[in-house]
Amino acid sequence: MEYREYKFNNSVLRIIFGDIMTSKAEVIVSSDDTWITMGGGISGCIRRQGGECIRTDAQKMLPAKLGDVIVSTAGELEYQKYIFHCLTIDYRHKDEIYKGFLTAPEDIQNYILQHSIDKCFRLMHALELTSIAFPCLGGGVAHIPLSKIAEVMSDAISAHLCKTQKSYNVELYLYDRYGHLSPAD
Repeated sequence: MEYREYKFNNSVLRIIFGDIMTSKAEVIVSSDDTWITMGGGISGCIRRQGGECIRTDAQKMLPAKLGDVIVSTAGELEYQKYIFHCLTIDYRHKDEIYKGFLTAPEDIQNYILQHSIDKCFRLMHALELTSIAFPCLGGGVAHIPLSKIAEVMSDAISAHLCKTQKSYNVELYLYDRYGHLSPAD
């Protein structure tokens, strides 16, 4: 598996071209809707490998809003302690939020990504965790453009790692399910 590694103070960020389900991080981050259906993409993989108890546990925390992060058990996943469910889609209020756009307007996309990452780092600190694996949040059904995801996620993650002396291991997984990209992309 190819990766690139970047150091920030005492922390390491690895950008990994591969499957997030191979991670040994304490937390895997999932991108999901505000009902936490875990029906497809990363969330569906997590549910299939970790068990239905993940969705059941996460749904106990509903209702939740776009941009929120819900913490659940990691179920039967071998290495993880928790799943952080970042809510990137709101089907109930889509017309009100997106106002006719096929994708969320840029300010909403920025909010979803920035707020989710900020909350993940606050939760890591509160739960005394040191490792986390992120997918490209909102890159699936939420239709946030990959260029936007790369920009906001890299800025938000590096900002958190630059301002702490704690030792965090952060993984950002890039996975091309259709085989159109290479690690150079």
